[in-house]
Amino acid sequence: MRFSGGRHRRTRRLRVGLAVALAAAGILLGLPWPHPPGTDWTLAEAYPGVRPVGVPGMVDGGWAYTPMVFMDARTSAGTAVSGRRERLVVLIDGAVVRVLRDLDRALAPQFSGVTVAGRNLVWLEQTAERGRPAVAKIWSAPWEDAGTPTVLSDQPGDFAFFGSDDDLTVVGGRLVWVAVAPGTAVRTEVRTVPLAGGVTTTRTVDGAWQSVGGGVLATSLTAEGSATSLLDLRTGGRREVPGQPTELVSCGPDWCRVLVLGGDGGVARIDVMRPDGTGRRRVASGGVSAALADVARLGRWEVYSRAGLAATTLADQQVLLYDIRERRLITVTDGAGQILGRDGWIWWSAADAWQALDLRSLT
Repeated sequence: MRFSGGRHRRTRRLRVGLAVALAAAGILLGLPWPHPPGTDWTLAEAYPGVRPVGVPGMVDGGWAYTPMVFMDARTSAGTAVSGRRERLVVLIDGAVVRVLRDLDRALAPQFSGVTVAGRNLVWLEQTAERGRPAVAKIWSAPWEDAGTPTVLSDQPGDFAFFGSDDDLTVVGGRLVWVAVAPGTAVRTEVRTVPLAGGVTTTRTVDGAWQSVGGGVLATSLTAEGSATSLLDLRTGGRREVPGQPTELVSCGPDWCRVLVLGGDGGVARIDVMRPDGTGRRRVASGGVSAALADVARLGRWEVYSRAGLAATTLADQQVLLYDIRERRLITVTDGAGQILGRDGWIWWSAADAWQALDLRSLT
């Protein structure tokens, strides 16, 4: 009997131990697996539950839509093209709710620098009638409510836009952009106009510059071996950014992107560093390219692309994010076509639609 009782006690202990082990296994199975070192994260691994937002590529029964800015996950503004007409429209939940501009495509309309300024949308619009010089103006219109678009400035100058977040920026109630100054000397005009309308003012700076946000300019005409500089318009302070002859350096106020060139002249790898050269690290290589002009969106995110694994003729790229804070490369999607971004969002064409991701949701 003594032996039998000991056997039953051991059996009970085994059953309890097995139950604990199975419970622990169940808990572990509910957790994400540790990420393999040396490989890219996927978006689902890095941010479980975060999904891109779908946006139609065709609206209003046959207008081809291209988003140019997102206000939120439901609302965007962009161009809609059909036949001989091109419109600037506002979309909510896939439906056009506002037509801000409707132009004949014979005027070769171009909308750029589209920016949200409070309850208004501002943009630069350029048209060109055959045989006449192109005409450019900066416009403003409410994007939420009915209201007639108005011209903020008909003096944009020889504007220099780079497909950047900061082509048109709002600083202290004024809209700011840069233009190439007239004359043979290389000089840059910093132009501003009140958002409420008024006189366009101009400040001229020696050299070729572009706005990179925060009241900071960066040299815009950089080539292999040339120096990159940052100029603070508020203080007049200028910083020279260190670099090597075989590097192309582009900077924002807080971070710089360094394209390290290989022997064939192509990009061998991409580094990031602070403007003073500190904190430098290798972040990508192997056919990875910068997908957007802006460096370190929201002070944290680099947006890259590379050849896709599930490539088609029109959608042959992967969209990648490098998280500067967490030091990891994230594959967002495969099979992307055109890649765009502005104001904390990135979006890309996929088949006959668009996918958009709010970088602010990645916390």
